[in-house]
Amino acid sequence: MRPHIICHMLSAIDGRIDGTTLGALTGSEYETTGAQLKGDAWICGRTTMEMHFAEKKPFVPKSRNAAGAPSVYVAAMAASYAVSVDTLGKLRWRRNEIGEDHLVCVVSERAPKEYLAMLRQRGISYIVTGKRSVNLAKAMELLREHFGVKRALLEGGGHINGAFIQARLVDEVSLLVVPGIDGRAGVPTVFDGIDSSLKKAARLKLASVSKLRNGTLWLRYKVLKNGMK
Repeated sequence: MRPHIICHMLSAIDGRIDGTTLGALTGSEYETTGAQLKGDAWICGRTTMEMHFAEKKPFVPKSRNAAGAPSVYVAAMAASYAVSVDTLGKLRWRRNEIGEDHLVCVVSERAPKEYLAMLRQRGISYIVTGKRSVNLAKAMELLREHFGVKRALLEGGGHINGAFIQARLVDEVSLLVVPGIDGRAGVPTVFDGIDSSLKKAARLKLASVSKLRNGTLWLRYKVLKNGMK
């Protein structure tokens, strides 16, 4: 078993998600709608965590000894969790929580042993799974088994969102479309980095549409299980 996963994002009508350009077009709708989804965890990839929450300088190990085996360390149980997916263990943290959410770092077996020691020293929980990259499916199972997470909000980066879609781990999409166009080449979109060998789009079923203030639309979709092949 794994948590029910809702990808909750905000974008321009062209799908781009640069918050700097979109900030003037929206207010608190992202937070208020996210609260309505009632998640007990939220998940972001390394780039988003580095940009908004982690320390600016990366973790640099003194040796190359890798974690080398799957493991789970539960530093604390909490009512809600912030989950960081950081394949190589690059992010440095001052505290073991973000806001009031206990921090859980998900890394691959390539992460340094020193990195895990640093997390334990700072009271940060972690999950190690996947030889070359994080095994997202297994990580979500362990998140449910060891931390009791039943409902998680995936709040990208486009690449981490795309990886979850490709692994068929997303159950719903909650998308706020703000009344604006970005249009710049190279700006991340809601879903990025999906394997080019996949020739069919993930299939969705519209669940609801709500018009919010300032012309923002809140679109909610169910992800069909036979969607991506």
